[in-house]
Amino acid sequence: MCKMLMQAFVFLRGAFIISLFLVVGKTISAHLPIIFPGSIIALILLFLGLATHLIKLEWVFATADLLLKYMVILFIPLAVGLINYSDLLLDDWLVIVFSLFFSSFLIMFTVGHLFQLLNKRYRG
Repeated sequence: MCKMLMQAFVFLRGAFIISLFLVVGKTISAHLPIIFPGSIIALILLFLGLATHLIKLEWVFATADLLLKYMVILFIPLAVGLINYSDLLLDDWLVIVFSLFFSSFLIMFTVGHLFQLLNKRYRG
């Protein structure tokens, strides 16, 4: 019984910390003059908290591990939504495929060149 209560406490502590960062990120996002997702701000803040050791990894690891384990379930509504718009996707499939390949190529090209540039500066 005691072990189960301890596991529940560890999970709830992690859920509280993650939720707190999400609320702070959404609050900051609401006050910004530009549109920026609050969840991304929350992830950046959580990363900074973990990197500076203000937040211990053990505090959020169990909750984050559980969320990542079942993250696939969260994509089911997205897939159902895509099926609902299959006629629209079939009408514009060429544009969608082109933009997927072009944006992927552009990202790989940019990251590759940036890596080479930073690698030369670091070594050279």
